[in-house]
Amino acid sequence: TTADALWTTLAPIVAIATCTERLLEMFWERWEKGSIWPNKGGVSDRSSSDYIMSKKAGSHWIGTLIALVAIGLTNVRFFRLLGLEVLFSNMELFTASIGGIFDDFTVGTLIDWALTAVIIGWGGTELTHSVIEGLVKGRNLWKEMREVEAGRKSILDAKFFNDYVVPELEKRGVSADTLRQTLQTLNAVGVPVDQFIGSMTSGKVDEFLAQLEAQPKMAQAGQAVRTLLEGVPPEKSVEVPNVLNLLTPEQRRRFLGA
Repeated sequence: TTADALWTTLAPIVAIATCTERLLEMFWERWEKGSIWPNKGGVSDRSSSDYIMSKKAGSHWIGTLIALVAIGLTNVRFFRLLGLEVLFSNMELFTASIGGIFDDFTVGTLIDWALTAVIIGWGGTELTHSVIEGLVKGRNLWKEMREVEAGRKSILDAKFFNDYVVPELEKRGVSADTLRQTLQTLNAVGVPVDQFIGSMTSGKVDEFLAQLEAQPKMAQAGQAVRTLLEGVPPEKSVEVPNVLNLLTPEQRRRFLGA
């Protein structure tokens, strides 16, 4: 599904965010413990508001730094993975020819790199998940809207066929059900339906029937055409193609099977 594909595409971002979060947990655990590097003095009051604020700000900046390094090593950039082009993506700064993010490095690359690092560093796994979840929901909503629109169109097409096309065919002495069976029979024996419709347009149905009946394997198709047009005046049969032309090729396949 679209949602699964999007999650798979953005999985590296989630992985980096999760890794960053775990590294921060390890860092603060060592920082607060004391007697070990990098803060041998430890933290006397972990519940103080000043310490909590400092820890939060430090987590943002350290997380952003870790994300910058991880993204630089892996070239996992948020908007690049989504297939979106960031502004100034054509403004190349340099190319290092060493692979990864530093090949064809543009201003857009720098912007994407920085934005991805900020999303991970300041939002962590929770924000990263939220952003991706929002994108997934947006994609799903768009898909659902398209499906609703397709369903609405399908209903309108059926209404148009049943309320207008069928009566117009019947006015000319042609049954929609019999027409459907005839077109499907022609298809089954390899006779192009448009050839039959063209013969009605040009008033050459008799010649068309003669060609069919001259071949034993086409006899069934010829009989189906005769049954369809039995009792239909020639001046009415030439109008049938005009009615059929009201249908799109998709509508004709759906309602008439050919």
